[in-house]
Amino acid sequence: MSAVFRGRTEARALLLATALIGEAEARARVLALWRPGTTVHRLPGGDWLVTLPEPLSVRAEHAPGLPLTGPEVPQDGEPRRYDTGALPAVDPADWLDLSAFAVAPLTPLQPPAPPPTPVAEPEPAADPDIRSAARVGEPDARMLRLLEQEAPGAGAEQGPLLRLLAASPALGWLLDRQRRYLDRLTTLFEGRSWEDALRSAVPLGGPAGGRVSLGLPGQRLGPLRPTPVRGPAGGSMPYQEGLYDKLARLYREAAEALERQGRVDEAAFVLADLLDDAPAAVALLERHGRLRLAAELAEGRRLAPELVVRLWWRAGDRGRALRVARLRGAFAAAVTRLERTDPEAAAALRQAWSADRYAAGDTAGAIEAAWPAEELRAGAVSLARQGLDTDAAHRPLLLAYALARTPDPAHAAEARALLAGRHPDEAEWHDQRAFLRTLAALDPQDRALDAELCSAGLRAVLRAAAHETDADARSALIRRLRGRADPLLSADLAPAPPLPERTVPRFAAERRPGGLPLRDAVALSRTTVLTAHGELGVRLLGRDGRIRAAWDVPAHRLITADHGGAALLATHRGEVTDLHRLDLATRRVRHWAALRVTALPTSYDGGVLAVADEDGLAFLETRAAPPRALWRELDRDHTVLRLARTPEVLSAAVLVPPAFGDGAPVPQIWVWELPGLTLRARADLPAPPLNLLAGGQTLTVDRSQSGARLVAAGRDGTTLGPLPAHTRAFLTDGDTLALELDEESALSVTLVHRRGVTPWAGVSFPPGGEVQRVRVHGELVTVYDEEGRIVVVDAASRTQVLSLRTPQV
Repeated sequence: MSAVFRGRTEARALLLATALIGEAEARARVLALWRPGTTVHRLPGGDWLVTLPEPLSVRAEHAPGLPLTGPEVPQDGEPRRYDTGALPAVDPADWLDLSAFAVAPLTPLQPPAPPPTPVAEPEPAADPDIRSAARVGEPDARMLRLLEQEAPGAGAEQGPLLRLLAASPALGWLLDRQRRYLDRLTTLFEGRSWEDALRSAVPLGGPAGGRVSLGLPGQRLGPLRPTPVRGPAGGSMPYQEGLYDKLARLYREAAEALERQGRVDEAAFVLADLLDDAPAAVALLERHGRLRLAAELAEGRRLAPELVVRLWWRAGDRGRALRVARLRGAFAAAVTRLERTDPEAAAALRQAWSADRYAAGDTAGAIEAAWPAEELRAGAVSLARQGLDTDAAHRPLLLAYALARTPDPAHAAEARALLAGRHPDEAEWHDQRAFLRTLAALDPQDRALDAELCSAGLRAVLRAAAHETDADARSALIRRLRGRADPLLSADLAPAPPLPERTVPRFAAERRPGGLPLRDAVALSRTTVLTAHGELGVRLLGRDGRIRAAWDVPAHRLITADHGGAALLATHRGEVTDLHRLDLATRRVRHWAALRVTALPTSYDGGVLAVADEDGLAFLETRAAPPRALWRELDRDHTVLRLARTPEVLSAAVLVPPAFGDGAPVPQIWVWELPGLTLRARADLPAPPLNLLAGGQTLTVDRSQSGARLVAAGRDGTTLGPLPAHTRAFLTDGDTLALELDEESALSVTLVHRRGVTPWAGVSFPPGGEVQRVRVHGELVTVYDEEGRIVVVDAASRTQVLSLRTPQV
């Protein structure tokens, strides 16, 4: 190679005088020059020849070594040529000392998305041979042939069979044999001879309509515990009048007595196998720590999947819990429960949940599932960036997540363009609002870009006043953006213009479903909503949808106190309703009672709760444990079907015994004035009601050629007026009526105490979901659907207070 000593040149190699500058300096220069393809060889005499993969433009005076452009290398004042293949190589990898570093194997955040596969239910377990296991005797062969000729049907309706049996001389002996058996069984239960009684008892539950059987059950062998998977129902006995109900009562009393004696498995056996009340049996087993048996029973009897997942996880079988969670969509329940007891397992389940959503094509859902876990956020941002290429419907939301960590310049430019429109239409404002609401809920790493976007977002919010319907939500968004925007802009920002006047305002629920399915929801104030999610527990949400508090207590219904400071959480467990009392001031929740009730109201005064049970109507002190009845109305001859309540009035739909003879019960409405509990009215109804208003009316539809009209019957019977077109159903709570319209999936809300069916506000939901209930608390009307969308309207001002969706856990 030819050496160059002055000026700029294109060096193909460099000669380092290692003996002169030292090996440490030579190594530093080699590393500074290093590119893929660079080689280093040791020349005779100790100098290093650094060959470059591409020519390097360099000034000779400033080069790290002597630049070489030709094949000669100056050595001892003479040009020489060398075959680099014959020279000893110097490997820079030998200079790296990794002994002080720990090797950490890297694993991907989540595996590649597998191809979608159809989800199938597990194969059902083989039906056990209950007759053989229980040693149940077979009917007489002649009778068996007769039974096999009959099609299955209700036992009492098998006229041809019974006529044949009645003509048989053996019928009297067989029926007498059964009567003796039932008399003996009754004696055993009443005498509390539990062992003999349970091993001889005939099941009362199972599918109705089995064939008549004349055989007697034999003695059960083995442990008395609930059967997880029930076999086909056996034949039913021709019980004497009233005997079936008597046995059911004996079985219930036996279960309660066995539980008090600590014989938990036997009590659960009575509930699950003899009475076919699996939910009550599962609740009993869980109360006493028999978790594995409770999980087996819950899964075998196909109870709520959230309950099955929770029980298997608590029982320690995490693999089975994860399998059920994936199959039945119960990830949220398991994550919620696990984060408090096993954060590492909860993070793994959250990752599986996110992967499951991504495999289903729900990129936004996958991101929201992963985002609460800090260690999964890098992967969530990666999913958001991938989703920007495929998920146009959720692009604003995905764009906000994509900018949360190390934003890409192209995405930042897209966000600037999204917020730059000076005259946005409603669709553009929807995208801007979706982006801004998501951005405001995140914590971006790039503070400068965040300040720029929040500043642009403030301007966009003010420009879109004509399209906004919720002043409070707009104010909340402005407050959150203002705190992160440019301080000078925030100081000079003009006040938000007032919203336009609307005669009959219509509000829109969120387009995306919530993260948690809803069983019940009620706004307690203009800033908080209490939500019940079944086995997923209870949440207190703020105006932005964030979780302010959460309670790990299953709840299917919320019974709110009039003052808003407390609520009863009701969980339905078969025939038993489990009730917890939640103190919202202290955020403490405690178990109150497990009641067998037939009807509950949606509110109470904070101290006394009206409930319907088998003995009529009871008023219970909720601050006493066990509960204490302060007063009773009606008696066990009156069946209470429904209750409706406001702070001023309580109504009950009641089946009243006929005044004369043995006719059918008469449906009536009874109305009490509160808080004095003074009976103010009783009125007959044309039929048992499907709904009830606290003022004492039930609603029906009168259809004629001129159209459908809503008719109120009961205390103040009147025709309220023509119904809007496409009315599908009407929902009630307290004294408020909601008409559900199937046109454009809209729900029009109407105050029922105003004469005529005149809409005062409307709430539109996306197609697909169904509105479950309208809830009223004070002046706030909460409308929600089962997919987690919630809209709260102020009935006094006809303004939207909140519009949110349930968050991910």
